[in-house]
Amino acid sequence: MVRKITTACFTALAISASACCAAEQLPPGALNSIKKACPDTQPERTVFAIGDLNRDKIPDVVIVVSCESPDDQELMVLQGQLDGAYEIAYRSEVWPWNGRSEIDLKVRNDVLIFSEHCAYNCNPESWKSFYKFKMHQENLVLAGEDHSETVLSGKNLEFEETSGISVNYLTKKVIYWGRTTGQGYSEKKLAFNLKAPLVLAKLNLGTCQNHRSCMPTSVSMPKP
Repeated sequence: MVRKITTACFTALAISASACCAAEQLPPGALNSIKKACPDTQPERTVFAIGDLNRDKIPDVVIVVSCESPDDQELMVLQGQLDGAYEIAYRSEVWPWNGRSEIDLKVRNDVLIFSEHCAYNCNPESWKSFYKFKMHQENLVLAGEDHSETVLSGKNLEFEETSGISVNYLTKKVIYWGRTTGQGYSEKKLAFNLKAPLVLAKLNLGTCQNHRSCMPTSVSMPKP
């Protein structure tokens, strides 16, 4: 189950809840836990997803909240309990709100997919990012990430050049790729070393946005 909201809706609290996502669709137990941890936040106005991350057959909740201030965001994972309650299991680092982007969350096949893309003032340049998290040794870790940037050029913006990087931290493989109007597609696959995966608690989306990558410092990433 997925609920989606633009970052404009994140701060425009005058917008009705139904324009963002319906409060009653967020499980009451999760809402109570979020409100207890972040009394001033309005979780019913943000993006969330519901799905089983730890394979215990009990739905979990993943949500982006503004806990410390309206201009800050963080990713929070709440694990569902048999009695209907929800416990906060994982929280990312706090990152500053980005007014140009739109974010989305999905839980699919026990994988948390956090995505972000340019939604405002994106011509002639735009970008997309996907971060995939899986349970690993009783922790939620970054399993992979994909990033792409597109630049339009020409009198009528008819020429498109897109470059991207796709990283799989489980197979320790990275693909650098590109696609250009009139020249087609090209890619380069390389291997890298990884000492320890990045856990969700160390995720800072602000850093990921600035570097177009969340690669942990333990990664020795080859250049294309």
